[in-house]
Amino acid sequence: MRITVEATPIRPGHAAGVEAFTYGLLAGMAADPSCHLRVNILRGTLDQWRGHLPTDRIGWAEVAQPLRSDNSTGQLLRRLTPARVRNSLAVRRTVNALRQRSGPTPDQADVTLYPFHCVPARPGTSVVVLHDLRHLQADFHAPGFAAVIRENVARAAAVVITWPHPYQQARQLFPEAAQRIVLIPTPTFQPAPRQAPARREPGLLVYPSSTATHKNHSTLLEAMALLPECRLICPGPLVEPEASRLLARATLPDLRGRVSFPGFVTLAELNDIYARADAVVVPSLWEAASGTMLEAFSWGLPVACADAEPLRAQLEFTGAEATVFRAKDPASLAEAVRRLLDDRAHYAAASRRANGRLAARTWEATGRDYLDVLRWAAQGRPGPVPRSAFATALSQEAVP
Repeated sequence: MRITVEATPIRPGHAAGVEAFTYGLLAGMAADPSCHLRVNILRGTLDQWRGHLPTDRIGWAEVAQPLRSDNSTGQLLRRLTPARVRNSLAVRRTVNALRQRSGPTPDQADVTLYPFHCVPARPGTSVVVLHDLRHLQADFHAPGFAAVIRENVARAAAVVITWPHPYQQARQLFPEAAQRIVLIPTPTFQPAPRQAPARREPGLLVYPSSTATHKNHSTLLEAMALLPECRLICPGPLVEPEASRLLARATLPDLRGRVSFPGFVTLAELNDIYARADAVVVPSLWEAASGTMLEAFSWGLPVACADAEPLRAQLEFTGAEATVFRAKDPASLAEAVRRLLDDRAHYAAASRRANGRLAARTWEATGRDYLDVLRWAAQGRPGPVPRSAFATALSQEAVP
């Protein structure tokens, strides 16, 4: 089976969770000799992709792309352009049309996989990975991205979703597509090494994430002003326009020297940060599911998380326990951190138990589940869409 993967929206070091997901999925699919993989990537990033995926089972095609948001010009435009304009239908359609015109030349693939759902699927048989439906929610509505998502769901032969909350949401929002929407859970993106060093620094909090606005660093920083006994490290891509505001806030006297934004870090550097962490905080306003939370489980680190609906669903699905706070309330966040640290052993043990339910999941098994769906789509969708046995088993375990 010939598979094209449309990875041009992903620039190494800038795409956070979608980037880690794509590396893992490609490695898992490449382990299966029954498929031929061609991956479209941004021109100039081949060495970085090969550094993460050192395999000769992937063919690479570099593509030039205009109007990129990950260079200095694009970051400046993001900082200066109001969100309502940047996310409008007119702007998004214009950007997408220009990028489509400069896209890769058509190939002879049997099916094309789109690992990022905000990229318009081209004509032909496609499978789209829908990570979350944030852009369709009232609080985060982005008309341009919402239109792309709706068109992709309508066009795709199959839609794959990685976590139960967005899976149920998608089936409710798109009942006409329910029979071709499938749940395929992933492993933890960056699990703790087997021989992870333990050199915990009391009071050190960690929140690995991009600085996209919905990640809610602003509330976290105001909570840090109420936690003078704590320090905070926030590794991850510095995404404008929020990055400039956060960096400026972190330099004010009440936070100076206690809060750092090191930007994108290597896996070794991330592991070093987790090894030193006392706890993990997840203040995000919306996620498909928090990769940071799963990484915390793998390290046995206690978690404080926002009361956002998908995060609560993730706790339920994984059987995890965390201290939960009101997402936009700094005082509630600060109080949750203090409760967490006061009973750290209890919440650390809860994280280890949650990790035990998920630790057996591998990228090879995930890749096989995806290949089953891709093959089904390429063959004209004979019978029901293939389902992941792991998802079924985990869902049954979650039922009390």
